[in-house]
Amino acid sequence: MNASEPSGSSEFSETDQSASDLFANDPVFHKELKRALFEVDVPENGKQAVLDALAQSGFDSSVSEEAAPVSRRAFLKKPGTLVALSTCLLLSAAMTFFWVTRQPAISLAELSPELNLDSRFLSEFDGNFATSLPAQGGWHQKGLINFIGKTYGLTLSKSGVNDAAVRFFRLPSGKKRIVYGALLQLPASRVSPLPELTAFDPGKVEYTQLAKGNFATVKWGEADQVYVCIVFGGARELEALGRALQSAAA
Repeated sequence: MNASEPSGSSEFSETDQSASDLFANDPVFHKELKRALFEVDVPENGKQAVLDALAQSGFDSSVSEEAAPVSRRAFLKKPGTLVALSTCLLLSAAMTFFWVTRQPAISLAELSPELNLDSRFLSEFDGNFATSLPAQGGWHQKGLINFIGKTYGLTLSKSGVNDAAVRFFRLPSGKKRIVYGALLQLPASRVSPLPELTAFDPGKVEYTQLAKGNFATVKWGEADQVYVCIVFGGARELEALGRALQSAAA
């Protein structure tokens, strides 16, 4: 039986040749080879020979460099970018101011003695709007009406800020009698509807009887503010306050 002879003495098989051809035509292979030439210590004449061979095969021999990140100084030198950032900041500040000043409208009927006006459960006014006493009448008369303690804040909406400023006062009315009351102040933009009165008028009063006592309420508007005066008592206490304010304003 004749033994079969080897077909040839080729150094590489067909599989090896196909693999070498694949690497020879692979762009990634060429890229890594060029990178190795620059990173490994290769004689200059050998490095140039390989680069020339790559150029003849149709591949770009240049090594692309990564784009350098934009520096902070170069970024700030762009006027368009600075203008855009400034505009965004201004819009954000304007929206915040608009949100604070434009609170949900509070019903005028809600401003009544039914509110919890116990100073023990009220915090100090947060100052989100300017407070002032009514300009008309004798509210500013020194020694006439004694305001007790500090100005408190009353929150009626879900805005997170005080909707009304509350001042408690007392008025000596003779014969060892004292009239007690509370003066509420709100921006007119937060109240709907606005009161019809434009000054304190004891003839336009609302009387309320509750389990905690009797109350008399007068509501009016001055300029851009709404005032609500709640007297602890009835007609007699309210009339005493009205006479004192009128005599001081005369």
